[in-house]
Amino acid sequence: MSGSKNHGDDRPEEDVFKILIATDCHLGYDEKSNRGEDSFTTFEEILKYGKLHSVDFILLGGDLFHDNKPSQATVMKCMNLLRKYCLGTKPNKFQFLSDPKMIFKHCLNKTVNFEDANLNVEIPVFSIHGNHDDPSGPGQIGSLDLLSVTGLVNYFGKWTNLNEIQLAPLLFRKGCTNLALYGLSYIKDQRLSRLMRDGKVHTLRTKEINDCFNIFVLHQNRAKHAENAFVPEEDLPNFFDFVLWGHEHECRIETEQVGKKHYHICQPGSPVATSLCQGEAVPKHAGILKVYKTGFKLQKLKLKTVRPFVFDTLNVDDNNDIKIQSSEKISDSIEKYVDNYIENIMMPKAADQLSGDPHQPTLPLLRLRVFYTDEKQKFDTFRLEQKYVDQVANSGEIILLRKKKSGLAKREDLDDYNVDDTDAVIEEALGYDEDEPEWNKTVQGGIRKYFASGNKKNKLTILSLTGLNEALSQFVDKGDSNAFDDIIEHQMKQTLEYINSKTLENPDEIADVIEEFRNERDDIKEDEEIQVRDFLNSSTRRVHQPADDLDADIAVEDDSPTKSNEENAVRGRGRGRRARGTGGAASGRGRARATASTSASKNVVLIDSPKKSTRATKQLTESKMQSVKQTSIAAHFPKSQKAPSKPIYISDSDSNSS
Repeated sequence: MSGSKNHGDDRPEEDVFKILIATDCHLGYDEKSNRGEDSFTTFEEILKYGKLHSVDFILLGGDLFHDNKPSQATVMKCMNLLRKYCLGTKPNKFQFLSDPKMIFKHCLNKTVNFEDANLNVEIPVFSIHGNHDDPSGPGQIGSLDLLSVTGLVNYFGKWTNLNEIQLAPLLFRKGCTNLALYGLSYIKDQRLSRLMRDGKVHTLRTKEINDCFNIFVLHQNRAKHAENAFVPEEDLPNFFDFVLWGHEHECRIETEQVGKKHYHICQPGSPVATSLCQGEAVPKHAGILKVYKTGFKLQKLKLKTVRPFVFDTLNVDDNNDIKIQSSEKISDSIEKYVDNYIENIMMPKAADQLSGDPHQPTLPLLRLRVFYTDEKQKFDTFRLEQKYVDQVANSGEIILLRKKKSGLAKREDLDDYNVDDTDAVIEEALGYDEDEPEWNKTVQGGIRKYFASGNKKNKLTILSLTGLNEALSQFVDKGDSNAFDDIIEHQMKQTLEYINSKTLENPDEIADVIEEFRNERDDIKEDEEIQVRDFLNSSTRRVHQPADDLDADIAVEDDSPTKSNEENAVRGRGRGRRARGTGGAASGRGRARATASTSASKNVVLIDSPKKSTRATKQLTESKMQSVKQTSIAAHFPKSQKAPSKPIYISDSDSNSS
């Protein structure tokens, strides 16, 4: 073990925890392409390391799956690998001391899997969820909930109360070493930042166990992408000893101490490249954390099945090797140089990354970022990329042409933003300068900036900016195709209810009342964010309620029946499977476990630690909007009073901006 905190390898094995650590496996990434097996190949290599080194357990830092709703094939492959490498009759050598009903209260099976008499678990897996595999929909069910039910994964760190967070540790003991494992699954960065700032994130500690090694695993932004959209690495509780940081894909496996803080941070990164950026091109590693009492050592494990990936940058203006021929276009000369650079510089670099492992993919990933200043320097990238269609895995996206703005710093001299092509497209679409230092790299951030500028602030009327961004998050992150329709209808109904609560003398006053409602909503943005998220995650959400049905809820003169929530509720499509087991396996497992787990006490008292201060939304038709508007007018004026002959429409937007 390295440094002043660490010890040698001469400690008794029965006193040393061996923990295999990894994050962001992204199983199922690009599964329908020629790279579809990459994530599974590398995940299997990680599990093999666990078997080879006889680790006590595996700790994952979120984003086990790439999609919120992974395909059945992806889930099946994952379960098969976990079953193959993590189940077995070898007894566990450590005790679990925490009350499982407290730690796994969000799970159907409120127990740690290696103490389940129906399972033979040789290498337990503990995991939090990330932003890609976070729970969604009615009941907030995610892919890790499914793995938890099967007993293949111990899912912890799921927090459903987003107003206040209380982190209770999983307590383990192996010989004379005590371990406390804290986990916090992904929470929206802005929300978590606010909770931390308000002192509403509490960590519980036990008085009954001395000299405990404290591990914290989280899945959040570490880099400052935008104000309050990250977790400052120096703001974590100082009693932590080791922090496993997920979400960031660049491999920084070597532990880093932050200033004078006590804890060390380890960022294993993603074992599979999900974006063609510079941070993904560094060598990929997993690690084995060895803990003895309050000291640790981290052993790096280089992954040998990772697809070769070479990232490079060329600046056309500053490259003296580019020879411009007078007999041809400037762009043709540059294209020839780029072709030669790919073939004679980048391809050999990729070949050097071949490890000799028979399971390693041989077709490499190449990304060459070319900066130019003059339109005459641009060339046809597609024509050149087709030359390498059988030689690289990403033949259609090798070259990234970027125009360098005059008067700005050279892009290659700046820190790489760790963005992929999608981010670059978003950047250009939203009008951001690629060298803007505070670019937040999110569509939501671009939307907020757009509606906060000039006269655009009043372009939204009914739909709030919070509602728009939360629906966008649900659509992108969770595949919720009804999120936009539902939030529009929900906020239309809220607006109409507010109008109905007022006494109006003239239809022209409606616009003023709507503005009044909008201003009131502006004053409670934080509360509105909670309300919107609760609505979108509600099990009683009306997913397919047409706008016309709103009339039945608010019209005074319409006696037609209103559909109930039950009639409109969406029926889930989840499928369950019954577990199979044999009496022999269960009883055998019980005997093997007796020396490790049965003597552990679950009545450990915890106390609070000190506080530290690409589809477009369907448009509502004009006829529906007119119907809603006329209904609201009819609720306030007698039949004898005529409504305006010219229909008044309510815009499906709101000026609530930030």
